[in-house]
Amino acid sequence: MMKSIVVTSGKGGVGKTTVTACLGRALSELNRRVVLIDADFGLNNLDVVLEKENRVVYDIADVIENRCRVRQALVECNRNLYLLPSAHGYLGERVTSQNIKVILNSLAVTFDYVLVDCPAGIEMGFNRAVGACDSALVVTTPHISALRDAHKVIALLSSYKIPPTVVVNRVRGDLLAEGKIPSKDEIEDLLKVRVDGIIPETDGVFGFSEMPKKPFELLAKRLHFGTGEPIDPAAAYRGFFGGIRRRLSKRS
Repeated sequence: MMKSIVVTSGKGGVGKTTVTACLGRALSELNRRVVLIDADFGLNNLDVVLEKENRVVYDIADVIENRCRVRQALVECNRNLYLLPSAHGYLGERVTSQNIKVILNSLAVTFDYVLVDCPAGIEMGFNRAVGACDSALVVTTPHISALRDAHKVIALLSSYKIPPTVVVNRVRGDLLAEGKIPSKDEIEDLLKVRVDGIIPETDGVFGFSEMPKKPFELLAKRLHFGTGEPIDPAAAYRGFFGGIRRRLSKRS
């Protein structure tokens, strides 16, 4: 049975679209067939993150308005990973939850997972995407403003009776080891939701093909098999040599 997951966040800039792309790749490498749907009609760049923007011929608007079939609009990213692109300049209010549900139903026979990348916040785009899915992944960073907004999203998801889980992105291991940002347990206590993924902060700007895979592999296994624990970004900053690394990181 296909599982549909809406990937959402309380605020923009937390890395929601990158998490969608990297999680999709990790699930596909578990030999699951995965479709990523870009349902963010305002800031739609999932095709760019996946480095497939030059491969797009049809998009979700063409599917909804019957100019092509769903399969014609899918862009193959690897053997098990596909993208249904958003429509640039398309008026998102013309898309409903029912439109997306029809698309999901047409994919259910062939695919194991659909990840729907929806707009940040809790406006119409959020409600449209959430109403079509059966579970939710809330992406946040370990900063108080992002966690506060994530809490609002989680509260709203409860009204849809959609079970959420949390991914904490851009976690600096040195700050975590020093107790300057909340730990996984503290975030779970604050949000009252399980944290299934922790993605460490990385130096520099990476393209999709250069993003570290290990944190997303652990997240994919936790979501699919229900086993394992998220990566611990603070592990390398504990102990004697970890203290040296912390001091060096402050100088850089």
